[in-house]
Amino acid sequence: MRKHIIYLLLLACLLSCRKDKTTSIFGETPDQRMEKALADYKSRLTGAEYGWKTSVFPPAGGGYSFFFTFDTAGRVTMYGDVSSDAAGTPDNSTYRLKAMQRPSLLFDTYSYLHLLSDPDPNVYGGVTGQGYSVDFEYSIDSVADDTIKLTGIAYNTKMILVKATKAEYDAYTSGQFGEQLADIENTIADFPWLYLQFADGKKLQVSINTATKNFTLIYLDDAGKVQLISTAYYYTTTGLYLQTPITYGSYTFNEVFWDADNQVFYVEINGSRVDVQVSDNSIIPMHQLLGVSFTSIVVPPQAIPGWSADFTNMWKSIAASLKSGNYGLTLYYTYFTFDPGQEVLYLDVYIIQNNRLYLAEYPYTYTKTAAGVFDFTEQAYQGNASLIATDMAPLRNHL
Repeated sequence: MRKHIIYLLLLACLLSCRKDKTTSIFGETPDQRMEKALADYKSRLTGAEYGWKTSVFPPAGGGYSFFFTFDTAGRVTMYGDVSSDAAGTPDNSTYRLKAMQRPSLLFDTYSYLHLLSDPDPNVYGGVTGQGYSVDFEYSIDSVADDTIKLTGIAYNTKMILVKATKAEYDAYTSGQFGEQLADIENTIADFPWLYLQFADGKKLQVSINTATKNFTLIYLDDAGKVQLISTAYYYTTTGLYLQTPITYGSYTFNEVFWDADNQVFYVEINGSRVDVQVSDNSIIPMHQLLGVSFTSIVVPPQAIPGWSADFTNMWKSIAASLKSGNYGLTLYYTYFTFDPGQEVLYLDVYIIQNNRLYLAEYPYTYTKTAAGVFDFTEQAYQGNASLIATDMAPLRNHL
């Protein structure tokens, strides 16, 4: 009997000393720790007095900048350089901090950021079904005093939120950033032939493609061959920021600044300012850029400033002949597309009949001298090209 009593006492002692298995060794449950972390992240996001700036680089190229301010009610005010309107007009949408596999920041209603992943290419371009493959849902990787590092959940987009300064906040919210972006793009359109000239005296052509968001430095090497140094860029409140630094010889820069007062670009080399200058024409002979900087010359349906009188009259006569011909065609865009490797030119003429678009293609082989003189030889053509060959004779004979 005594033994049974001892066993019962030992069992009672063990049961009373057994710890509750649901109690965390950290003093909190995983859910409690997650809730605390999410609250801390929200406090950091909403506590940035002047908001956050960031940028993304889609896999297809180009760069895009954004400016966010988060409020405690779950709304985010956003600006972006995806367009002049987006740079100057705030967009208000919602955001959430959510516990997924990791603590995550979700931009969960349509915003400027969503444009880069819109599945309809008619909205902002990109690939059907995925746009530019930029995320709008991000896991939080790390947090520091002034930065929050994020990784996109679907496409692995890297995004770093950096606390903005008062000057940057003022530039966005006052509309100054939007006005600056418009000024920059208008200047690029009005003065397409830009160049830098460093101490070695060589002129380096500057190409800023506002459609693809790429900055390119073009020059001829000692052998007379065209060389390109290119990188994506995004707009900042001071100009352009380059994804990778541009290096030419001993000169390196990763920002192109905008002087709003004088309406000029400049770079800083070893503390000294070097202005981007304007030329009346291409620094690199145009024929050397074929297949390197561009592959096509596009001719619109209507005459534009710069056309010679002879070319204008020829174009009008072709358009009139097509319209009055048997098929009642409207002359649309014409492309001169070069394949330097094969030394072939494709003269692609687009025509419209009853609101339907058709293509007539005339292939040419060509030779080119070192001075850039082309000699074209027309090759066999068929289909639509045969049907309008007589109408197109003035241009074909010209070639």
